[in-house]
Amino acid sequence: MFDERGRSREEVLEELERLLEADSTYSSGHPVASMSTIPHSLGVDVFARTLEKNAGRLHTFQGSARVEQEVLRMIADLLNLKGEPHGTTTSGGTESNILAVLAFRERAKRKTRSPEIIAPKTAHSSIDKAGWLLGVKVVRTRVDKQYRAVPAAIEKKINDNTIGVVVTAGTTYLGQIDPISEIAEIAQDHKIPLHVDAAFGGFVIPFLNEIGRGGQRFAFEVNGVTSVSTDPHKMGLAPIPAGTIIFRDPRYVKAITRTVPYLRGESSVQVSILGTRPAAPILATWAIMKHLGREGYRTVVESCMKHTDHIMERLHQNPMLHAAIEPVMNIVGIESREVPLDTIIRRMEQKGWRMAASPLPPTLRIVVMPHVTMGAIDAFFNDLDEISMTIPP
Repeated sequence: MFDERGRSREEVLEELERLLEADSTYSSGHPVASMSTIPHSLGVDVFARTLEKNAGRLHTFQGSARVEQEVLRMIADLLNLKGEPHGTTTSGGTESNILAVLAFRERAKRKTRSPEIIAPKTAHSSIDKAGWLLGVKVVRTRVDKQYRAVPAAIEKKINDNTIGVVVTAGTTYLGQIDPISEIAEIAQDHKIPLHVDAAFGGFVIPFLNEIGRGGQRFAFEVNGVTSVSTDPHKMGLAPIPAGTIIFRDPRYVKAITRTVPYLRGESSVQVSILGTRPAAPILATWAIMKHLGREGYRTVVESCMKHTDHIMERLHQNPMLHAAIEPVMNIVGIESREVPLDTIIRRMEQKGWRMAASPLPPTLRIVVMPHVTMGAIDAFFNDLDEISMTIPP
């Protein structure tokens, strides 16, 4: 209820603290399935200092607009794009994917009135949301035994209504990377655009390659990739909400650009879905990327992979559990041989862990973010071992 008379600052903060006691905290190590983590302290500081700034008013906040372009250039460099990037910051992967589908639809208006997007079964659910919002049919295709997109299955579904293909570099379920080079060749052959959803993998795969644990080609170094999305608020350690989408060709940006008649200058030209949007996470992303550099992110990724290796060691010690695939990055999907997953999740939640399950394949998902320490992993597996090896009555 909206009270007639306001309360004191102390009373409000005390009640808020009481209400938030139900929240889990990353510092506890208990959220083991989250793709977000504790934001970098520098980013938190910058975020708090710049709350008034509006990235939807570039004419008013011209400095913030320049910083946004610098963020896009740094991320474009991370994604191996040669030349000037064309795109925008976003609220995260969902908005980025919607913008990709929107750009593809707008560019194909003369081609078809019944647009279709092709995506493997493991593509993020935001692709279905994009189809729902934009009136685009989403055609899902099968995946192989390693839960990667099957290029031949995608090519088989291409028809006159196909406006684009979406693949993933770092799937939500298992952190898997689709065979992007092969699919890009197919897209080029059929003259259709290809979007790479690297919301999670964008800040992981380049550094895996640098520490000798990757060798994956997934972004603009692959001919035929039209656009790539990334989320700095995941492994980029930025405060929420922070996402980006970058296009190789400026014509795709032009297709999703709208003019706002009551605004002046640069503010009147908008690419994102949101009008008013916070500049604070953009400025925080810039500060963190400048502060950490490639070396800093490489250290973060290397640490997360060491912790992932430790998870695999603990898994090998438990005969009732196994990994669905050998981890490609810092995400592990765990299958249970005996105890139903729902039972394991319920009992682990009762012990304070914040869990998640993936449907393809049915697994417990662990996302090894920086807050998932060695100590948290051992505590987690001490509970998981007990529950997974105890057949429920």
